[in-house]
Amino acid sequence: HFIFLSPPDAFERLIDHKKRMPHFLPSFNNFSTQEMQHANGGVGGSYAGGTLPLSMDTRTGRGKQSSVKERRDIAVDVREFRSALPSILHQGGMRLAPVTLVVGDFVLSNVHCVERKSISDLFGSFASGRLYTQAEAMSKYYKVPCLLIEFDPEKTFALQNASDIGNEIRNDSVCSKMTLLVMHFPKLRILWSRSPHETLKIFKKLKRNHEEVDVDKAVEIGTNDTLDELLLVGTDGYVDDEDISDVNDAAKRMLMRLPGINVHNARKVMTECESIQQLSELTRDELKRIAGPVAGQKLFTFFRQPFTA
Repeated sequence: HFIFLSPPDAFERLIDHKKRMPHFLPSFNNFSTQEMQHANGGVGGSYAGGTLPLSMDTRTGRGKQSSVKERRDIAVDVREFRSALPSILHQGGMRLAPVTLVVGDFVLSNVHCVERKSISDLFGSFASGRLYTQAEAMSKYYKVPCLLIEFDPEKTFALQNASDIGNEIRNDSVCSKMTLLVMHFPKLRILWSRSPHETLKIFKKLKRNHEEVDVDKAVEIGTNDTLDELLLVGTDGYVDDEDISDVNDAAKRMLMRLPGINVHNARKVMTECESIQQLSELTRDELKRIAGPVAGQKLFTFFRQPFTA
């Protein structure tokens, strides 16, 4: 069976699709030789096995290099290492600090915090409402909170077809949801990236005029609030001074680091279990009932997985 479109509609869709497709340049491993040399510290690339720069200041007679020190440190949430981006950042000359971040996925400097979303993640986060919470936390702690939307380089660089974008805000429109998000969080900056390699270039530009990230500070941000929220387990939603003195802070911090545990299901876990040991001895079904189907399965696997394969 064939579906025929009217000539104007067919040509309009073809032109729009072609216009939004990413442009590829000949490269080696998605990096041109000049880009790789530049990432490793060259001014404008190099030749002769990397011994001679392609561009230099000959007025000094010595090929004077730029005195500006390149910013390279990035704090990366350990969960992001399941994606290709950290590997590409490392190849591009970035120094990565794998840590557990409560706020954001990447912290580039003391003012830049980035939450990364693939297209599928973006739709899922809008549906669950999680993106609102993440944007709120970044806006609270960082001067320049950023939402990185990373596209698949083999697909169209667009959230929606132009013909699907209307003049009114609709609940089923991702562009409408993006509009509401930036209206609610005016500090939030949207970073549009065609591919992880383009993200590397964006990160370098953002870091250029800012101090290196304080990794310890980035890790600490949000943890105190998370613990404070976790302490609100009384029947009225609060605890008194006596209850606070009995709280085992170390155990609660450990609980919050377990896979699948967040502020919402941690409260229920604390009411059902008296200790981490009791939690670890629960059956799969009991863990799913207390923490939820997905989080319960993660906990069950974590407690029973051996250290060595």
